[in-house]
Amino acid sequence: MKFRGFEAIARTRRLPLMLAALIAARALVATPPAHAAFLPLPATGAQVNDDPANSIDPSEDAGVSDVVGGALTAGKIPLPWATFEQKVAGGEQQIFVRVFKNGAWVTQGIPASLNLDPTEEAEAPSIDFAGSGRTVPWVAWYERSAAAGWPTNIFASRFNAAANVWLHAGQGRGPLHLPSLNIHTVRTAEHPSVAGGAAVAGKDPVPWVTWEENDGVPNDGTTLRQIFVSKGVKQAVAGTECPVGTKPVGGVDVNGFCFQQVGLDRLNPSGPISQDTGDPTLNVDPTRSGVEPDIAFTGPNDTVAWVVWYEEDPSQIDGLRSNDMVFAARIVADANADGGFHWVAVGNGTAGQTNVLDTSGAHGFGNCAESQAAEDACALNVQARRNAENPRVAAGTLTPGGTTVPWVVWEEDVAEDRQAVFVSRLVGGDHFELFNAGQPLSNPLNDATRPDITFSGNVPYVTWQELIDKQQVTFVGHFEGGPAAPVFELDTPTGVPASGFGDVANPHRAPISSGCTANPFSADGASCPGDAVGTPFFLYTSGDPGAQHLFAQAFAPSDVSTLAATDVSEASVTLNGSANPGGAAIFTHFDFGATFVDDGNSADVRQDVASVPVAFDETVIGFFPGDTVHFRAVAKTDFVTVNGPEQTFVVANTPPAVSIDDLPAKVRRKATGRDRLLTVQLTVSEPVTITLEILAKKGTSLRQVTLDQASAGSFDAQISLRHLRGRLTLRVTATDTGGASTVVEQQFKAQ
Repeated sequence: MKFRGFEAIARTRRLPLMLAALIAARALVATPPAHAAFLPLPATGAQVNDDPANSIDPSEDAGVSDVVGGALTAGKIPLPWATFEQKVAGGEQQIFVRVFKNGAWVTQGIPASLNLDPTEEAEAPSIDFAGSGRTVPWVAWYERSAAAGWPTNIFASRFNAAANVWLHAGQGRGPLHLPSLNIHTVRTAEHPSVAGGAAVAGKDPVPWVTWEENDGVPNDGTTLRQIFVSKGVKQAVAGTECPVGTKPVGGVDVNGFCFQQVGLDRLNPSGPISQDTGDPTLNVDPTRSGVEPDIAFTGPNDTVAWVVWYEEDPSQIDGLRSNDMVFAARIVADANADGGFHWVAVGNGTAGQTNVLDTSGAHGFGNCAESQAAEDACALNVQARRNAENPRVAAGTLTPGGTTVPWVVWEEDVAEDRQAVFVSRLVGGDHFELFNAGQPLSNPLNDATRPDITFSGNVPYVTWQELIDKQQVTFVGHFEGGPAAPVFELDTPTGVPASGFGDVANPHRAPISSGCTANPFSADGASCPGDAVGTPFFLYTSGDPGAQHLFAQAFAPSDVSTLAATDVSEASVTLNGSANPGGAAIFTHFDFGATFVDDGNSADVRQDVASVPVAFDETVIGFFPGDTVHFRAVAKTDFVTVNGPEQTFVVANTPPAVSIDDLPAKVRRKATGRDRLLTVQLTVSEPVTITLEILAKKGTSLRQVTLDQASAGSFDAQISLRHLRGRLTLRVTATDTGGASTVVEQQFKAQ
């Protein structure tokens, strides 16, 4: 290599962002010139559910899935971890987990199936990380146990990376010692969601699981679903009795964990009436069903658990609503409640209120169930009278370094036959306010369903399905502009290509996550683990029943251009490039070299989220004059590196500066000594070859001497004046190593 080392000075120049506000008739508005780009994971576009050696037959149906970013070693770049339902050869449905690493999906665990009983139908898996440094994957799902005589129960399993095995966890219950999380193992339970969290700052996160379960009924033949939450309790010694007071009461822990139900006892397990020694349901109205909960941790140090869900079916309390309504609740420390916490409902109209989910009030279910007005205040619906369903929650903040709050997305009726996706966030700690100016994220001309939400750094990303031409098509969008001027950017104006899902009666959520979600190990998105950029990624199921395939995609940059170098000089050069981040943050740098383009590179510089081209430049020093330098702009995410085309430039050779410092106008014989040597002080700007000449009046060269000066600075040079008299000229020629020369002259009189 010819260059002597370099120093890069990063400067970013942004092109104007061209953003359009979402309006109700978005489908009738011309698509703005901004756009996002996506990369299949893997790049070949192969299915996620493809590992026949581990019973994952890509020709069999994949079902409901979930995805999260995580790493098995603290501080490493989080990778996508996917869990999903998979039909197997015998016709059963099993739960599997695969991680995307080294450009391919790799099945985790031997045996690969998480089912307690591989002959049973397992459904609705959910995945998150807990444990020291958030390095332990946990999966929750529901599964029937014919051997125990149980209907579908909730189970959880953690991954032991050292042994490559999944370990079912919980207190052993029933004669078969099965680790069910159910409040009642003889009641049907479904749709769990798991989140790793700690209610005390600095503690290792443990799994918290929320689910729906039949309760408040005389037997399991009557369906009335309640929302419950249970938190993991790690045992000091595995295989020992769960701590005294653990509820539900169990025996010895299975694989080192018990689970403790959380909340105030408030429901008679045999009928939908209040009972302060009953079960800790979160339902605002326990006389109707709570459905499909989700859970996340937010707040200072992410120590506050939040659960969202919706309630359906006719109310048995006079005056309360019977349409579908979305609710949210958070934990509050309470030594008298199960698990040490009670739940407080928070809604659109609860500013200045504290609505504990307890047995108070005339109806015995707390203030939210006292009247229609109170229930409406505790709901998140855009309009309380309209049906709202399928909420999801994520922790996040638009402000770097800010405290995270719950962000909730859901679907709500906007017409008799259509639903749209809305988003809301907690404001002031005690109420929710609609985001996006109250407008839907989805196209209200299409029926939209099954939204999901995540954060990458301080940017929220949302996915959902829209019914188009009798297919459920996946859509993705995000907010740009930060807290000052957030604008929703639809990343897929026509949906994700080839994402059509044909079972319109049972649409599958497209779960989304990133490598920089808001949690204590990313400083709430301000510092991505492993110096990751935090690229968002998502799963989607496409195809008709019998050919349902699971795929993954991630945001990616596009339009990477290498622009002409500017300010080219021997001292430095400015390299220029442009790239469209594609709707997510990216890293950019320049590869360059005097021999090959990849001799060296500048440091990565983060470019913030944008969906239009962003210009960037770096000033580099360290090349020799005359070098032909090769360079290219580079944009990359956590999954892909995109190179711009190669360009070249020639390093200019700036002539050296030289000066004659002390030649007097008259040089006397006495000053030159007996040998008549003229000593003159010169100053040069770089190493040079110096040629000294004495010229006669008419320019004839009378004397010449050449010498090398190895460094910049001042030095003495000598030339003979023997036999020379009269008016003369001293000419100094300085020539650098690249051949560039500078000539200076000064007249004098020799006596």
